[in-house]
Amino acid sequence: MFEIVLGLVVIVGVLAMLAGVGGMLPGSAGFDPLPLLGYGGICLLLAVGLLLIAAGFMRRAIARHSGETRHDLRTARLTYGGCLGAAALSLAVPLVAGPLNVVRIDGFPLGYYLAAQGALIWHVILAFAWAGRQNAIDAEGQSDE
Repeated sequence: MFEIVLGLVVIVGVLAMLAGVGGMLPGSAGFDPLPLLGYGGICLLLAVGLLLIAAGFMRRAIARHSGETRHDLRTARLTYGGCLGAAALSLAVPLVAGPLNVVRIDGFPLGYYLAAQGALIWHVILAFAWAGRQNAIDAEGQSDE
């Protein structure tokens, strides 16, 4: 339930930013975050709100069901989370790599090294964490039967 409420608050905040309500609220200094975030940042915040709402509904569905359906829902939730983590990692590493090129490691810029080696290492860590969590879900499903 908490995720659903938080997601709705984020979406209402995003819609308020798009409507330009920042300077109209009592006690506000008229700060408009739209130029700072841009439309890409606004879309990202909107997506975070929608994902929070979806996570809340998934949590409620898992709590209501039992047995095989519960196992399937937990596995689907873990898979969505893993895919979302991999996508976020794939998008974030190139964005962070540019400013890090000032630092050099063994003659290579840190941003290049991070993009070439760090992303691969974090994807492997993510895969092992996903597999470990899936094994725990499967073991719990086996003990319920």
